[in-house]
Amino acid sequence: MGVFQLPTFPPERGAGVVHWGEQAGEVLNPGWAAGPAAASYWRAVLEETPQAFAPNLDTRAGVVSIGGKVWPVTLGEGPGVNSYPCSLRTQYVRYPLCELGVVPGMLTRVAARAGLAGVDALLGLARVERVVQWNSLLLSTNLHPACLRDAVPEVTEALATEFPGHAVLVKNVHGYEDPGLPEVFRRAGYDLVCSRQLYFFNGRSKFFQQRSAVRRDQKELANLRRYRVVRHTELEPADVARITDLYHQLYVQKHSRLNPQYTEQFVKRAVRERWLEFTGLRGPSGWLDGVFGCFRQGSTTSTPFIGYDTRLPAELGLYRMLVALLLKDVADERLLLNYSSGAGDFKRRRGGEPVLEWNAIYTRHLHPSRRAGFLGLRELANRVGKPFLESRKI
Repeated sequence: MGVFQLPTFPPERGAGVVHWGEQAGEVLNPGWAAGPAAASYWRAVLEETPQAFAPNLDTRAGVVSIGGKVWPVTLGEGPGVNSYPCSLRTQYVRYPLCELGVVPGMLTRVAARAGLAGVDALLGLARVERVVQWNSLLLSTNLHPACLRDAVPEVTEALATEFPGHAVLVKNVHGYEDPGLPEVFRRAGYDLVCSRQLYFFNGRSKFFQQRSAVRRDQKELANLRRYRVVRHTELEPADVARITDLYHQLYVQKHSRLNPQYTEQFVKRAVRERWLEFTGLRGPSGWLDGVFGCFRQGSTTSTPFIGYDTRLPAELGLYRMLVALLLKDVADERLLLNYSSGAGDFKRRRGGEPVLEWNAIYTRHLHPSRRAGFLGLRELANRVGKPFLESRKI
C-alpha cells in the first residue's frame, strides 16, 4: 500500500465534527451508521484516497461524527471533470451530452443540446461543484440505513455551519423502502431534485420470479455448459486484473468514461476484504468472461460493479446470464435488490419495479445568486426531466 496523501484543499473550519485521514479512521468505529461492508470499504478509501480507487473520483473523503453516529462525507471543490458519484454537473450535463448519440432525430438532438447548455449555465451560477456530500460512498448507488432519517436535521446543520460555502447533498434518496424518507429531507429544508428512475427486485415476493423472461433465463442458466459459476471464495489472484478489465470494457469503454474508472487496487482490496461479493462466469479458457459485485447492507443489496467481455459474440448472452445469476441469488436469500437505473425495458420485462430517485440538496445557507442556480436546476429536472424519465421508461 502506498503512502496515504490527501489532495490539497483549504483547511477545515468550524467545531471539528468533520474528520479527515488518520483522524477519520480513528472515529470510524464505534458509531458507524451503516453496515460492516460499508465501514470496511470507507476505511480503505480513507487509507488509499478516492483517486487511488478511481482517478476520476477527485474529491476529499472523511467522516462526520455527530449524535453518537459516524457518517461518510466527501468535499468537492474544483472544476475538474469528475465521475457521476461526486459531480452534479457530470450527472445533469456531461453524461446526457454523451448519450445524445443514441437519441433519434437530428432536431431532437439539437434541442436537447441547447437545453443542456442552459442547464450548464445554471450550474455555473450555482458553482455546483462546491458540494459537501454525506452518506455517499462514491458508488453509483448508495444504500441508506434506517437511522438516516433521524440524523438529517443535526448533520445538515453541522455541515452547513462547517462549510458555509458548500451546498449539502445527499444522493440516492427514494421512497421504495421508506416511503416517508423524501418528505424527511423536504421538511429539513432540502430541495428534492429528480435524479434517475431506479428498478427494484424484491426477493421476498414471487412477482419477478414468475415473469416469463426470468423463467426463460433461469432455464438457460440451469443448462449452462460453456461456463462454470465462480463464487467469491473461488477467485484467484490472477482474476483481479481480469475483473478490472471486464468492468472497464462495459462501463468505461462501451458506456462512458464518466463512470467511475475503478483501478486494480480497488478490485484487489474489494476481493481481499469482501466489501464487494463477486460472482463470475469462467469459460473453457480459464478466464472469467463475466462478473458482478454486490454491495450489501442488511437485507438490501446493490450491484455497483458489473462487467463482461464485450468482444465476445452477443449470442452468448453474457449479460443475461449474469442477471439471471443475480436474480437467483436475490430470490434464494430473500433480499431486496436496488438494481440502479438504465436498461429500463430489460429490467421491466423481468419484473423490476420502477421508482423515482432524488438528489436532496440543502442551499438555505448559500448566497441568493447560488441558490437561484440550484433552484433553476430543481425546476428543470422536476418539470422536464421527471416526465421524460417516466414517459420513456428509462
